[in-house]
Amino acid sequence: MDAAELEKYILLLRSVGFFQPFTDEELAELLKYAEVKKYSIQEYIMKEETSECTFFVLLKGKVNVIKDDPVKRRKVKIAQLGPGTCLGEMAMLLDGRRNASIVAAVESYVFKVHAKEVEYMPIETQLKFIKRVAVNMALKLKEQSVSLIEAL
Repeated sequence: MDAAELEKYILLLRSVGFFQPFTDEELAELLKYAEVKKYSIQEYIMKEETSECTFFVLLKGKVNVIKDDPVKRRKVKIAQLGPGTCLGEMAMLLDGRRNASIVAAVESYVFKVHAKEVEYMPIETQLKFIKRVAVNMALKLKEQSVSLIEAL
C-alpha cells in the first residue's frame, strides 16, 4: 500500500468512533493486518450459518441485516445499520457461526480483519484493538438490556 492510499484509509478509519482512540501510527499498524474492502449494492459481506472468524467495522455506506425465516422459507430484513457499526465480534472471538447475513444496501466500505491476523499484531496494538471490541460488545449488551426492559 502506498503512502497516499494509507493516508486515505487512515482518514476513513478516523471517521468512525471505533478507531478514535488509536493514533495514526497505530491505525497504520492495524492496516498491515487488516484490509479496507469495498462492497457493491446487494453484495454479501457475511452469510448466516457460515463459519468465519472475521470482524468488520462499517466505515461508509449502509448494510442490511438479513435472517432466514425457516417457517415461511424466505429471508427477512431485520435491521439496517450505518457507519461505525461493528459486525462479527462473537464469531471472531468464539470461532462461531454467523447469526445473520449482512448485505450491502448501498456501496459500502468496511474494515475487515481475521482473528488469526489479530494474533500476529504487536501486543500493544492487539490489546488496544481487543479492548475496543470488548467495549463495543458491552455497549451492545447494554442497549439490548434496555430494549428488553422496555419490552416487558
